[in-house]
Amino acid sequence: MIKQKILLFLVFLMLSCDPTNHIRTYHLPKIHHTNNETLQTKSQKPQLSGFTWEKPDSWIPSQGSSMRIASFDVPFSTGMGDLSVMELGGEGGGLVANVNRWRGQIGLEPLEESEIRAQAQPGESEVGPYQIFQLINDSNSDTAMLTAILPMNNSTLYIKLTASKDGIMDLEKDFKTFCSSIKRDTNN
Repeated sequence: MIKQKILLFLVFLMLSCDPTNHIRTYHLPKIHHTNNETLQTKSQKPQLSGFTWEKPDSWIPSQGSSMRIASFDVPFSTGMGDLSVMELGGEGGGLVANVNRWRGQIGLEPLEESEIRAQAQPGESEVGPYQIFQLINDSNSDTAMLTAILPMNNSTLYIKLTASKDGIMDLEKDFKTFCSSIKRDTNN
């Protein structure tokens, strides 16, 4: 009885395998969205964030990822930067972990908490005080960051601008102005 089951299983296994290695192509119908649906989606995202801000006219809203409450393509003299605004619960991992993670993303070594705090540039918004960190790897000027950490009661806002070293230098004033303009959206 066991031999029959094994034999039956082996026959089934051999018959279910397809020895050909053909590439299969599937055609699916394209879903068409009306312009009205697209506009609704774009206009709802900022309203759902619970925050408002003033951005330079040259900053272009972009899709970003689902974790972002806002994303912008940020043009500068020699290229385009990427700005993200994220809100995470609590401390969102904490100051040291986040700054060292960002440093690692551009090839810099981690720092001790005292060194990180010494590099912080203070700022103030209607939501509260924040800290800005300028992260530049002098041996790789293609990628640099300006980041701001804005702690609130039960969450933390993280604003991150990624660009080249030149871009960070060009955009620093606009970045600080943007961070300082952040406030709670009282209409929601």
